[in-house]
Amino acid sequence: MLVLRRKVGESIVLDGVINISVLAVEGERVKIGISAPADVTIVREELLRIVTDAVNNSASAQQL
Repeated sequence: MLVLRRKVGESIVLDGVINISVLAVEGERVKIGISAPADVTIVREELLRIVTDAVNNSASAQQL
């Protein structure tokens, strides 16, 4: 894992097309903005985990 420090207003660029900007730091929370092409799917990790678990549980239930 690459770890970078950024200040408010600074950004990183991924693969030349995805821009991640630090918009604000409010206490322990960081607000980020993401600019990416329309064909790039952006999902919060915790939501992806919920969907993945639901799919896995459904598949397990069907095997019974």
